[in-house]
Amino acid sequence: MKYIKKFKWFIIIFILLCVYIIVGFTRTELEVTEYTYSSTKLPKEFEGYKIVHLSDLHHKNFGENQSELIKCIKAQEPDIILLTGDIVDKNHTDMSPVENLFKGIEGVAPIYYITGNHELDPQASVQYDRLCALMDSYGIIDIDDDFVEIKKGNSSIFIHGQKFRSYYVTDYLPEADKGEFNILMYHCSDYFDLISDYGYDIILSGHSHGGIVRLPFIGGVFGNSGDYFPDYAGGVFEKDNCTLFSNRGLGDARVPRFYNPPEIISITLKCQ
Repeated sequence: MKYIKKFKWFIIIFILLCVYIIVGFTRTELEVTEYTYSSTKLPKEFEGYKIVHLSDLHHKNFGENQSELIKCIKAQEPDIILLTGDIVDKNHTDMSPVENLFKGIEGVAPIYYITGNHELDPQASVQYDRLCALMDSYGIIDIDDDFVEIKKGNSSIFIHGQKFRSYYVTDYLPEADKGEFNILMYHCSDYFDLISDYGYDIILSGHSHGGIVRLPFIGGVFGNSGDYFPDYAGGVFEKDNCTLFSNRGLGDARVPRFYNPPEIISITLKCQ
């Protein structure tokens, strides 16, 4: 009788484990993660200003002609849309997912872009050239190693773009004016420790795809540089008066996502 009870418990635990695994691999519905960011440095004219942050599309489709992705973006009613790289890669040649996205969000809000590692892969040069042509067609502005001043009334905030570099990123990164409100777009969240004290109030990144496999109390398992359990794979992190929003990304990776649905980040700015 004792063995029968143990066997029943074994069957129950096995079934629950199977359900947990199946659910984890089937959580593929697009998710919008909404954040509120408050700062005493934010000009009052930017109260309620909304940023939609997209990253790591990798040619992925969401509904017919990107209808699901476009619907989610429009529903946020963004003031600005920021793309932090890896929109294309060397493994995909069909540019229709990218063009359909750009076509669908044209005119919704100003759109700014920086490169990720995949755009700068020499084997993806054809895709990158086509991406640049599409961005020109749809008015998307590349701010690699540049910045743009966003004005409202008599006030401004600054959005900086940093070109992807695997090493020595701080050799090229200028320090921000700490008297202004500054947002930095940089593809790789792994370098947060290095760049958090450069005076940027917000950093927007992606790259790690949320760690691909996400476990309770642990977070992401796989880094994108051959490492495991990356510190900043997905979520919000703070250090040295700087806040990192690490986007889990939209596209797929080398292994299936597990409890890690594709993500759009929406950030509403508030004055403190």
